[in-house]
Amino acid sequence: MAEANASEMNNMKDAGVSTPRIYAMLANQVGGYENVNYTLRDMYNKISRRRHPVLGVLQALFWCDGRSQLDYEVFGDVLAFDATYKKNKLCPVVVFFGVNNHNQTVIFGSALVTDESKEVYVWLLQQLLTVMKEKTLVSVITDGFPSIKFAIEAVFPNAHHRLCAWHLIQNATSNVGNPKFTFMFKKCMLRDYKISVFEQKWFEIVEEFGVAEKN
Repeated sequence: MAEANASEMNNMKDAGVSTPRIYAMLANQVGGYENVNYTLRDMYNKISRRRHPVLGVLQALFWCDGRSQLDYEVFGDVLAFDATYKKNKLCPVVVFFGVNNHNQTVIFGSALVTDESKEVYVWLLQQLLTVMKEKTLVSVITDGFPSIKFAIEAVFPNAHHRLCAWHLIQNATSNVGNPKFTFMFKKCMLRDYKISVFEQKWFEIVEEFGVAEKN
């Protein structure tokens, strides 16, 4: 891209205009897409390099297909992912998934990574956002890994980030060490309570087991 085009693109991006819309507007200025000597992908790459000018070569591979894109379009308001599905120590597998209207797991994409740094996770989420036509998320559920937390805040700043139920239960088990507490904690967390009922039950559990001061 010429510097003038890149500068105009950056200004519109900062103003909140989507990348496909910017591409259409720039194409309109020169009389149509056939007169544009760069692609939409070039624009995404330019934006990525602007955000991370010293990123270098990433040790990651991202994949999804048409079915994944369709599932994300319909069910992609909530995304869950982590890198705990490891086939070997060199290449952790990151799986991006959600739940459909039949309570079935649907895969939105997957990745192989050799580096679980902040930059890699930012790159992965940017690829997901690109191939999903920039549809943003409402909520993201992860294991709380610091690099993942940073990437979510960078790419999906308006999304609600929450820890998954499994990790919360593991934390409760290891920190309190009381099977009865774990059972009641799990029941309180997973049941479909109204907010007022949940708060009442939660405070009763905290008081009964004396864990109010635990961090």
